[in-house]
Amino acid sequence: MAAELLTQKIKELAIKNGACLIGIANLKLLKDIFAYPKNLLKSYKYGISIGINLDQYGSYDSRMVDKSYGQLEEIARNVDIYIQSQGYRSKVIPCDKRVKEAGPLFWRGEISHKAIARTAGLGWIGKSMLLITPNFGPRVFLITVLTDMPLVLGQPMKNKCGNCQECIKSCPLNALVEVTFADHPQNLKKVLDVPKCGPYVEKTWEKGNVCFNCLLACPYGMRIKGK
Repeated sequence: MAAELLTQKIKELAIKNGACLIGIANLKLLKDIFAYPKNLLKSYKYGISIGINLDQYGSYDSRMVDKSYGQLEEIARNVDIYIQSQGYRSKVIPCDKRVKEAGPLFWRGEISHKAIARTAGLGWIGKSMLLITPNFGPRVFLITVLTDMPLVLGQPMKNKCGNCQECIKSCPLNALVEVTFADHPQNLKKVLDVPKCGPYVEKTWEKGNVCFNCLLACPYGMRIKGK
């Protein structure tokens, strides 16, 4: 089956199960990205990035997170089953699986969903270090399926944040710093203070009222009042 038809089948399946965004990334462009284990990408050529819009849940709290992760994993599972039924290899990278239970790698996933999504052409990395999509802003959650199935690749987008600083101004911890970059910052520590942000998010999560300030402040894809 041709790559075009396989791509169409994958996209139709994901959208049928609730996906709002889906794109295909060329993993060769991410050869230097952090991956765990280091040989994670060795058997795969493509990264399927799947996203859902969080506004559909009506509230931004820990219950919304649980629902959205569940929905994404169901979509990815169906895509995974289809790929393997066609005789190709695939691997689902869960939404929020941490590499380690403690230490610096606690904040790391097996691979960056945002980097896959950006390379697939779904959006760009904003000053909040979140993926910014044209239609939904950063109000999306993502999941990734790695595969060797031949698919049609997406094209990365240019950064469109411009002079906007809404996410930076919204942070209650001042954990974000204004830094100019085209695709992604060379040093994350100069943009986002993870030791400040991470534990605070964990703390608010435990209370059921997760901090989504930078996500909600972004003007891209912002809902119009009353609609």
